[in-house]
Amino acid sequence: MSYNIRNIREISNDPLTKFTNQIAKKLAIFLTKQETDKLENKEDIFSNGQDIDSVVRFHNLNSSKYFDFLTTYYPPTEPDNDKVRLWIRGDNLGNTINDISYFNNHGTLFGDPMLVDGTPFNYGIHWGGIKSIALKFNRPTSDNENEEYISVPDDTDIQVSGIATGMSYFIRFKIFSLSTQSSKERTLFEKIDDSTPNNAAIATVSTDGRIKFYLKRGGTWYRNQTAAGTIALDTVYEVFITYAVSGNVSHIWVNNVDKTLTDPGSDPTLHTTLTNHDLSIFRLGAGTGGGHAYADLYDYMIFKEKVVSSTEVGRHYTNKWTLANIPYGQVAIGSYWASYILAPTPSFTTTSFTSSFDV
Repeated sequence: MSYNIRNIREISNDPLTKFTNQIAKKLAIFLTKQETDKLENKEDIFSNGQDIDSVVRFHNLNSSKYFDFLTTYYPPTEPDNDKVRLWIRGDNLGNTINDISYFNNHGTLFGDPMLVDGTPFNYGIHWGGIKSIALKFNRPTSDNENEEYISVPDDTDIQVSGIATGMSYFIRFKIFSLSTQSSKERTLFEKIDDSTPNNAAIATVSTDGRIKFYLKRGGTWYRNQTAAGTIALDTVYEVFITYAVSGNVSHIWVNNVDKTLTDPGSDPTLHTTLTNHDLSIFRLGAGTGGGHAYADLYDYMIFKEKVVSSTEVGRHYTNKWTLANIPYGQVAIGSYWASYILAPTPSFTTTSFTSSFDV
């Protein structure tokens, strides 16, 4: 059923007015038919609505796995529903990137990062095809270059404020530029917990490849950097950063090497919108901007009230997944499966095929 809005009110009995109304109706029908005839499909909807840009991206990132039923798999420690308060993996797109720690500190993706083949890194769970997937940020070909990052809403789970034992951070990444971005060093992550701020944490990579880590607790900065450049371009690194309240001691492990640390000599640059306490990954927080990392992200984790030990770092570097003592390729991954097909035994062999079939 349809209505003409002109018929909502009563039309005057004046003949000229009635004639004008009929002409208006016929003209409207004629103009609508002209526009409809231009359509290839008459069922198409024609409107003058606002145009909206959208994109559908297809990724051909296939992997395969063969289960031999001989390998023993062991459950990992993480997620432990205790110390691991945030675990983001660079393996999906969309507006939200999930926190798989079960603490629901889900992140928001900004810009247009894209999924890429994570070679040469291998998680040890695939036998063929792509061995790992990463999320690439701030590539020069992106329309959103230097606008791409992850933001995680502020929560006590990921705060330095109030800790009694310590904090540990893990990030697996590959970086493609060490030059400053908007006069800021490339940022791995940054967070403030209050508007002063009295509690904060930030990690950056300097132009000469040093990892710098600054933690502020109770208004005091604890500053550390690797004594020499350790980060090269286009190389996958697995970095653990720890801070212990006892003695205010930090460690930075790069690919299972406990690096010698020195004092950078000055406090870091933080973001300027101090009312924003969200965690930022691959950029400084709100306000200042800058420090965007042109890099691939594989994993980012925060352990609260947990100072990861040297032994645990070594285990994680070996098996790529967990602090538990599990061999590489034997970590049980939840909701991970593959088909298993056993080839049938041949009916005939060179031994059983006898001369009884001779002509």
